[in-house]
Amino acid sequence: MIKNKISNGQFFFIIFVAIASLCFFSVPSQLVGKVKQDLWLSMTLGTIIDICVASILYWLGLKHRNQSLVEYTNEIMGFLGRIINLIFLLFFLVVIITAMWIFCDFLSRSFMPDTPRIVFSITMTLCAGSAAGKGIESIARLSQIIGVLVLLTSLILFASSIPYFHIGYLFPQFENGFMPALNGAIYPGSWFGICIIMGMLMPHMKTPEKTLQVKISAVILGAFIMTLYLLYSIAVMGPFMAGQFENPIYILSRVSQFIIFERIEVLLLLIFISGSFITISTLFYSLTVGTAQLFKNRSHKKWIFIFGAVIIFSPVFPYSQDSYIVDKYLSYWFPYVALSIEGGLTTLIFLVALIKLALKNKS
Repeated sequence: MIKNKISNGQFFFIIFVAIASLCFFSVPSQLVGKVKQDLWLSMTLGTIIDICVASILYWLGLKHRNQSLVEYTNEIMGFLGRIINLIFLLFFLVVIITAMWIFCDFLSRSFMPDTPRIVFSITMTLCAGSAAGKGIESIARLSQIIGVLVLLTSLILFASSIPYFHIGYLFPQFENGFMPALNGAIYPGSWFGICIIMGMLMPHMKTPEKTLQVKISAVILGAFIMTLYLLYSIAVMGPFMAGQFENPIYILSRVSQFIIFERIEVLLLLIFISGSFITISTLFYSLTVGTAQLFKNRSHKKWIFIFGAVIIFSPVFPYSQDSYIVDKYLSYWFPYVALSIEGGLTTLIFLVALIKLALKNKS
């Protein structure tokens, strides 16, 4: 398979946009109502979790140059590696389906309630599949544009929200102790950890030695921007009111006005929808390329059609409209399973690689 090369800047914006868009659609409803004004600690701990996982992947990537997560897992773990790779790939698929469901549900509830959700999933899947087929370079170039727009839009929204900002809503800190914030770290940690796609992208880097530095910078900036969004939402609406909304960031954009411009939420939605496209495209690419590598296929393109047929129907899967099951899945099942895969399996591979290296040096 041709290994296109991406620059440090392109990799930075892929990760930054992924963090921002995943946080925008996934984290607010899970975090604001439970942790309130202490969410900054949850976001910080989630960032630290991701950096630890990234450090492991960086070490493995340097030890197995020009090999992806799937390829060196096979080499390190032997037969067990195929099972672990199947878990990784299934996890990528589950993340895409989950992100697609959240994306379609949000658009249907907040923006276009009369449009069937499957219309959104068909459109996004076709676009993401096309991007995945063209390769990571195309996705990386577009991520640079979207990333800059996310930053500019964020600055506009923060500036326009200052007249409504009440700093008193952010106090007292740790009103209910540290435990809510510590327990809440699992939500950003599990979503940030999806950036284990770093293991699939590192072979494409022009300078893989700088991958960790770039990854950490992107995660910190993305987490910082989204923490500001969430804190602004609380400071404008109050912790109780912000916790009642499914997406307080979207509500924040609706009450804000920039000079003579209104309806800022339309701009915000367009930017974060584009960001979701980058994220889903990158995950789609990682999933299909990883599957092709696992089954020794020369091209990943046939897997785009196979997985695309599954992803399209994510909004109409059984129980997808059952609010109790969806809440249980997003609040409990997904975060714990995600962290066990992102942190647990990568750590297992790392330990086995260390043992093999030690035995090799000893002999």
